[in-house]
Amino acid sequence: MKNGFRFIVLSVLLFMGLVSFAQSFNGGLLAGGVISQVDGDRYSGYHHLGFTAGAYVNLPFDDNFSLQTELKYSLFGAHSSVDEVEAGQNPYSLNLHYVEMPVMARYNLGLLNINGKHLDFLVLEAGVSFDFLMDNSESANNEPALYTKRWNFFSMTANVGVHFDLNERWGVGIRGMYSFLPIRIFVDNVQSNLVTHFYNKVWQATITYNIMAPGR
Repeated sequence: MKNGFRFIVLSVLLFMGLVSFAQSFNGGLLAGGVISQVDGDRYSGYHHLGFTAGAYVNLPFDDNFSLQTELKYSLFGAHSSVDEVEAGQNPYSLNLHYVEMPVMARYNLGLLNINGKHLDFLVLEAGVSFDFLMDNSESANNEPALYTKRWNFFSMTANVGVHFDLNERWGVGIRGMYSFLPIRIFVDNVQSNLVTHFYNKVWQATITYNIMAPGR
């Protein structure tokens, strides 16, 4: 985990250094909350609470279209629900600590207007995230797991979302995320032909602060 945090700190410093030198770019900080689950396990529902924090650099191509790269630490995972435990399943918790590097295409809806009001405060975005697993932990029956399942170090995630510019500096965003490369591939020791793929399924809400030039 120490190596993961060192990687994050150094990467963020480099990221913000690039922002300070690239005056044609916009850049800033972001932080927020995450709810997630893992497709492929025995548990369902967005019962795992996590968070995300990092920085972004945004390159505008014109008044409406831009490309944004981000560097974030994010906590994903899975958690059993009260109903599942009451139904007889073991209490379970999984924490997956990621460094995410999303690349997002963003389109500002300023060309549209409703009753004469332009929607320049509204941005649609879509892209891909390159995710690197820094650490993981599991517990069952409220006890740490005695073994470590093999979770993939690298995965890729599809991202779609919407961002609202509150003013020139502050904004809020909502993003849906689903990994299209598995975060784990499980082969049953008894039935070797039984293979299960696991995927992250995430909703994320963030607050952004624009350090550089306004108007992203």
